[in-house]
Amino acid sequence: MSNHPKVFISYSWSNPDHENWVVNLAERLVADGVDVTIDKWDLKEGQDKYTFMESMVKSNDIQRVLIILDKKYADKAEQRAGGVGTETQIISPQIYENVSQEKFIPIVTEKDDKGDAHMPTYLKGRIYLDFSEQTDFENNYENLLRNIFKRPAYSKPKIGTPPPYLFEDTPHHQKTSSLVRSFDNLVNKNPNRLNPMIRDFLDEYYTSIDEFVITFTSRDTIDTGKTICDNIQSYTPLRDDFILFFDKVFKLGDQFDIDILIHFLERTPQLTYPRDERGQWYDGDYDNFRFFVHEIFLYLIALGLKNENYRVIDELLHSNYFFKSRYEDKVKPKQFTELYGHIASIKQYYNQTFSQNFFSPMADLIIKRIPKGMSKDQLIDADLICHYVAELSGSYWFPITYIYRSRRNLDLLGKLVSQRFFEKVKGIFNVANAEEFRNLLQSYKERNKNPERVSYSGSFDRVLPIYEIVEIDNVATIR
Repeated sequence: MSNHPKVFISYSWSNPDHENWVVNLAERLVADGVDVTIDKWDLKEGQDKYTFMESMVKSNDIQRVLIILDKKYADKAEQRAGGVGTETQIISPQIYENVSQEKFIPIVTEKDDKGDAHMPTYLKGRIYLDFSEQTDFENNYENLLRNIFKRPAYSKPKIGTPPPYLFEDTPHHQKTSSLVRSFDNLVNKNPNRLNPMIRDFLDEYYTSIDEFVITFTSRDTIDTGKTICDNIQSYTPLRDDFILFFDKVFKLGDQFDIDILIHFLERTPQLTYPRDERGQWYDGDYDNFRFFVHEIFLYLIALGLKNENYRVIDELLHSNYFFKSRYEDKVKPKQFTELYGHIASIKQYYNQTFSQNFFSPMADLIIKRIPKGMSKDQLIDADLICHYVAELSGSYWFPITYIYRSRRNLDLLGKLVSQRFFEKVKGIFNVANAEEFRNLLQSYKERNKNPERVSYSGSFDRVLPIYEIVEIDNVATIR
């Protein structure tokens, strides 16, 4: 296409105001780089008006024909269909049908009392640009320009390759799904089977998740990002089994041995390293497992919130974790923050795929993957609780999902004024009573008189310090 695409404007000489509107539109288009042909500028004395119009419509040099539609245009077009039309700038059905219909852009400037566009019969059903309201002029004008220059606001992306998991014969989660389905029946018949069943499920889950090791065939950042995202997507059914299973477990309260779950989490960092004894590898090779571990820990906290199983949250956030490492013979106790797994390897692919610069592609992917039965606020609250508990203990957990919250503050923090509620959740903050919690908050506030802003770079939204949400003196002061 030429840098200055050519268009022809067909319109009705309805009245001076309408003609001026058409000329103003033509002038605006010319100013924006469009070569406009219109009778008022280009039809000279001695030329045949009908021949001029027909030649413009059929000319290969004219890329688009703008049909400016008002009531009189529609009426006169119908008259031309019967052979009695007199205004030769009106396009007849015969001419319209003999030219590629993509060439025509109907522009509606007037509607009837019912809000229906005035359109001749041969244009019924055609998509049109609605210029009937002045308030929408600029948006529709931009759409018109994009059509003329063939630069649509939304373009179909390049077709990629199908995710490999679609063609796998045996699903990774067959055994875990079976355990989820049989959970209620087995536990109801024999409650003593609960702990062995949890062990069986976690063993099957760990075995299944270990099969998601990626063998990269390319080190291109886009290819790598796509491979990791496809892998994460293929893991979703197994992840969903994990969520469903522990949703059932947490509903039972404290009837299970929490150490079974703690010991499982202690094993998960091993997933982020090679299974063999190789000495070198790319750090991003195991980013899918970092994502898995980070995500399931958030869901464990979120499930605790959903089921009001605050003891589980307490244990998950304050247990000592004896993580096994291939680099350290001596195992040292560490905090839950070791399970934090930020990944950057999907950033370039993810931003390109969705045509947007996300604050965190990982956070956006986590939010997009929330299954039925869980809410966005539950997951974000879990992330924020991890952050606040880490802050109070001198550790670090950046709540990557906070930017997606629909509520400003956590319900849990807002309810701490209630003594009854505080007694339920005090373990989450690792305190024995309200006075100890107030002292903890006051001490933290004094240590952080000039706190660093907790937010994404470039974001106006931030994570408030806990002492700006919780009124310290009001903790546990009402029933």
